[in-house]
Amino acid sequence: MLFEKSVPEGARDAYRRDAIAGMLVGLYTGAIFPFIGFIARDKLHASVGLISLMTAVPFIGNMFALFYANAMEGRPKKPFVVWSGGIARALFLLVVFARTPLAFALIISAIQLIATVASPAYAAVMKEIYPDEHRGRIMAYIRVGMAFMIFISTLIAGPLLAKVSFRYIFPIAGLLGVASSIAFGTIKTAPVDPNDPSNHKTPTCEFLRATLCILRDDTNYRWFTTSVFIFGFGNLIVAPLYPVYQVDRLHITSTQVAILANTATIVWMLSYLYWGKYVDVQSPLKAVAINVLMVSFVPLIYFLSSNVWMLLPAAVISGLTTGGVELSYFNSILRLADEGKESQYQALHSFLLGLRGTIAPFVGAGLVSLCRTHDVSVRYIFLVSMVVMLAGFLTQLAGVRERFGSGVEPVAETE
Repeated sequence: MLFEKSVPEGARDAYRRDAIAGMLVGLYTGAIFPFIGFIARDKLHASVGLISLMTAVPFIGNMFALFYANAMEGRPKKPFVVWSGGIARALFLLVVFARTPLAFALIISAIQLIATVASPAYAAVMKEIYPDEHRGRIMAYIRVGMAFMIFISTLIAGPLLAKVSFRYIFPIAGLLGVASSIAFGTIKTAPVDPNDPSNHKTPTCEFLRATLCILRDDTNYRWFTTSVFIFGFGNLIVAPLYPVYQVDRLHITSTQVAILANTATIVWMLSYLYWGKYVDVQSPLKAVAINVLMVSFVPLIYFLSSNVWMLLPAAVISGLTTGGVELSYFNSILRLADEGKESQYQALHSFLLGLRGTIAPFVGAGLVSLCRTHDVSVRYIFLVSMVVMLAGFLTQLAGVRERFGSGVEPVAETE
């Protein structure tokens, strides 16, 4: 397996199995997700409201992450990852019956809602199977294989979707996603120790109170999550607008969608190797600040673009930062989390992600309606998004001890 010799011997078996699952999920992802917004708008003529719904639903699911994490206490975490992913991906078989924009939106929404169950459990599994000092790099190796398969899959699916209906392509890709979940299920994890106090079931109300109190008691985490919330809100305001703008104003084709997606994927694949090492050797919190700053310029590129090819710089930035954001967020949470509370911290992160993701896309849709009512170009919403995202970046800087110095960490636990 690629990069296997760079993985500590004790983690190699898990790495092999995780890598196979990652490559399968890459084939599944690349054939579907770059095209969902395009299909909804161009083929089914979905409204901005419906696209906003599809954007918001996975975040609505994340708002239940606190309950998922509580339900997982004292139980093996891996089955939650396997079954939620497998069921969600199998639902792509229903796309055969998606003849209206509403039916398509509801199927995609149900898939994304179920998939959110895995988030807290996945964090706990990664914490268990990979050593802290190597986790960023190992996860990056997995993502390189996954990104390569996304590239291949998108390269094939883009032109194919111009000739074959998505109603046939999406279900086949969904079955590859199911195979990925099965492969992930072969990873060996330790049985739950009933005598370990951290595995004891906590009453739901007590668990929710203790988890929410993290925001009150952990100053470091509060700075981190505040900056992420502000940045993410700005980013998600324009998420429903991207496919609408591409189709309505730039008249993008499925082949062009694939070219942009694959440009991002190539950069993403290469950048993972850099970000994995950076997160381990430098600081995940420093990586968060750098990536947030770069992503903030994507809306500006859209604002300035008058044709599809002017979006190539946005694709490059998206590729550079997709891996960086994922690895830096994930490892920042694990770095900040108290021992044994990783699922709680990840669940709280997912809850706040859900809160902003539920509201922001509809704020964006509202801004679109407001612009149209007052005969103002929707392009100016991109500038609003950029300003909010930059505010998140500045908040992140305010919450670190040394701005871009060696070993940047969050502020000390004093108030």
